[in-house]
Amino acid sequence: MSCGRLAKRDKFSPIRIFISFGFIFFGTLLFDYNSWSKEFYGMDAEIAGETLSEELPKHAKDCVSFFSQLNESMVTKIGRRNCRKALTNLTLIGAYAYSDYSVVTIDSCQWYGRKVYCHYFDADWKELGPPVESVVFPEFAVHCCRHPRAAYMGLTESEDEEVNFTVPILDRTVDKPKYNLSVCLAPMYGNESKWLMLAELIEHYKLQGVQHVYLYVKDIDDYSRLLIDDYERSGEVEVVYLRKEQDRYGMEWHMVGVEECLHRSRHHSRYAIFTDIDERIMALGNQTLAEYTSKAMTEKTNIGMLQFRQTWVLRPRKPPNKYEGEVTLKKHLPTLIFHNTSAVGPRGHTVKCIIDPRRVLIMWIHYVLLYFPGYKGVTVSAPPDKAIIRHYRDLVDDNWGTTWIHEVERFGNFTMTDYPAQLMVKLYRNVKKRLSRVYGRT
Repeated sequence: MSCGRLAKRDKFSPIRIFISFGFIFFGTLLFDYNSWSKEFYGMDAEIAGETLSEELPKHAKDCVSFFSQLNESMVTKIGRRNCRKALTNLTLIGAYAYSDYSVVTIDSCQWYGRKVYCHYFDADWKELGPPVESVVFPEFAVHCCRHPRAAYMGLTESEDEEVNFTVPILDRTVDKPKYNLSVCLAPMYGNESKWLMLAELIEHYKLQGVQHVYLYVKDIDDYSRLLIDDYERSGEVEVVYLRKEQDRYGMEWHMVGVEECLHRSRHHSRYAIFTDIDERIMALGNQTLAEYTSKAMTEKTNIGMLQFRQTWVLRPRKPPNKYEGEVTLKKHLPTLIFHNTSAVGPRGHTVKCIIDPRRVLIMWIHYVLLYFPGYKGVTVSAPPDKAIIRHYRDLVDDNWGTTWIHEVERFGNFTMTDYPAQLMVKLYRNVKKRLSRVYGRT
């Protein structure tokens, strides 16, 4: 009897097979769409639908759990760095969706503590409900509610003002970093050629186990732009271009990149290096910086910052404008030709850091200013015989060779030192290979 029923069903099996494949096909499409939408929208829509309401409060204080601490810190003016120029237009860099709040980053000057409104838009740029009031704090960042269906965000100064620019929301909702160690490179500005210093920096950190570079560009020459484009195409760097207007002194862009990269790297990189284009942080001995960092940052559960002390390697001449093959490297590659090195700077003196972005609320150039509420971060200083910074310092820039050098001389005598020999061969080869590919010289 059972066999009879099976035989009867077999008569309709082609139709059933067709219907089954139809369900599978459309189910696959739906799954692919949902996967794409989660990445593009900057959220996990399923998780958001369970935990977040589309009815947002009027003010971010009612949705950002640590907003009261933000207000308390703002009163003390922590992290404020006054621009020497007047108020600039409100311009956005990026937007980031975390598990229960969002952040929009800006590069505007003199907006610290000013009231703004967070606007939310779906994938078709249709606004989702009324805006939410917030404030610019810390500098160059606005904490907002998170909308579960928002794909883009915008900011305005008044509640009924029209939004004239939006940025896509990047997904930072889940703490599953794509990278273990990345570089947050301070914004490049000014007219100096940057291609040689940049190529050496990126290839140096790749040898140190760095997997990704967040690259911030204020000013760039066309020749150096070719190199940046090549690194971006290969997926090794993520490039953020800041506004072109020369509305403040170049060095005042530094904190824009620092604050922005803190949010960009959170949940995207487990650890982030905050450094400049002329600094080479390295582990000494038979380990990479990535290996040293992973070990040092996990020795205790509350370590939030790993500091590195400086040595200054004098760089008495400017980098070249063009790449002419090996002759250029043998005459100008900083790690190869510059050796006059200061004594190690004291603890805390112009140190640079590797941090855990999950734990840091406000970052400064040289150290963490403020951790998230409830977290008491511990700072670890790397012993200079384990890890160090070789800072290839331009003597002309900022009159360093006539002012700051005298302070450095008090730390001890200058000596002739080399970039580690076992790495120099690899670094030279990798820089040459990259530059030859980009500029067509051998």
